[in-house]
Amino acid sequence: MYRKYFSTVFRSRWPGAAMGLLVVAMMSGAPAARAAEEAWRGTDAREQVSAALLGPWKADIAASHYTDPPPRKALRFFSYTEGGKVLVSFMTLNAKGQFSSGHWAAQVDGTPGIEYHSQGGAIPFNVVYFTKVDDDNYHLVVKRNGKVEITADYALSRDGRTLSYRYGGTVVVYHRWDMME
Repeated sequence: MYRKYFSTVFRSRWPGAAMGLLVVAMMSGAPAARAAEEAWRGTDAREQVSAALLGPWKADIAASHYTDPPPRKALRFFSYTEGGKVLVSFMTLNAKGQFSSGHWAAQVDGTPGIEYHSQGGAIPFNVVYFTKVDDDNYHLVVKRNGKVEITADYALSRDGRTLSYRYGGTVVVYHRWDMME
């Protein structure tokens, strides 16, 4: 069935080009497979942040204080990603019933990271600077177009069940979320 197709391709005016495309197509999967087999030599975010910080968090709207109308729901997920970076994903259902979401990844040493937000689509929305103060406290600076938009602090409770996120006059209280409600 394919014999006619392949014989036509390889007898065409560009047999070298067809062979080159075939080789490139076959090789495109090789780096990913090879990378998965090599031993990891980088820094793991789990070595840099408290294990209690990692995982899903749900905002306790009643326990929080907002300077703007409070959202109906807010979720935040802390994970890790390549190069020892912390990956933070978030989703909010605002008071008007509109969803917004985004994510950013950054080192905990204040090295700039990029935030993508649903308002910006695939265009980088903010630059974030995430710094570890100690195992339970982290500082965040968010810039847009070179201007500081948010200066915030995360504080993890000693028991690891509550996370406070403070910026301006807003204090969002998050609790560990089991994703069942």
